[in-house]
Amino acid sequence: MVGPRTVPFSNNQFARTRPYLFHLTDRDNIPAISQLRVLHSAASLMQQAGDDSYLREKRCQSMQIEIGSRQINIRDQQRLHAGNITFQGGYSFGDVIQSLNERVFFWPGKTDGPIDYGERHFERYVDDQPVILRVSTAAIFSANSSVSPLFCRYNSGSPRCSKGLGSPRGPDTFVVSDDADFTPSAAVEVTFETQVSLPARVEIADSIFGPWRSL
Repeated sequence: MVGPRTVPFSNNQFARTRPYLFHLTDRDNIPAISQLRVLHSAASLMQQAGDDSYLREKRCQSMQIEIGSRQINIRDQQRLHAGNITFQGGYSFGDVIQSLNERVFFWPGKTDGPIDYGERHFERYVDDQPVILRVSTAAIFSANSSVSPLFCRYNSGSPRCSKGLGSPRGPDTFVVSDDADFTPSAAVEVTFETQVSLPARVEIADSIFGPWRSL
C-alpha cells in the first residue's frame, strides 16, 4: 500500500519563510521596468529585438539590445562553465543556456537583504552600479497567480564542482514547490518563465541593504 505523498512546501509556506525577493538589473533598464511593470526574460527580450544569436550561446560579456526606441542591457554569463556541470536528462550546454535565458530570476531573502548567494551576486557587479528591486514574495505570487514560480536549490548560472563532480543541470533543475525535494530555506533561486508582472509596490535601491524607495 502506497502512503500519502509528502509535499515539501507550498508557495504560501515559502512566502512566510522568505518574505522578500530581490532582483538585480542594469540602471538603464529602470525606465522601461517602471513604465511596463513587467520583467522579461533574456530570451523574451532577444525575441522582441529580433536577435536570438545568444539564445543558446554563452554571453561572455553584457550585451545591449534595442527594442523600438528602448535600449536594454542584458547581463553576462561569465560564471557559467560547462566543465562544472553534470548534464542530466539529455541536456546539452546549449539546452542549459536556453533554459537560463528563458527565466526571470530572483534571490529570496528577508527585510534585511537576500541570502548569501544574492549578496555575492551583487558584490560581483557592484562596480557596474546596478539597481536592486525588492518585492514582497506573497505580492508577486499573487500578481502572477496564473503561473507557478519555479524553485532551484543551486545558483544555476554559476555551477561549481564538489568532490570532483559537477553541479547537476537538466530538466529538473527548476521545479514547482510540490515537486521540490528541499525545504523553503534551501531554495536559492525563485524563477518565472518568460516574464513576470510586478505588484503595485516595488522598491528599488543602489544596494541590497537599502535605503529603499518606491519604483
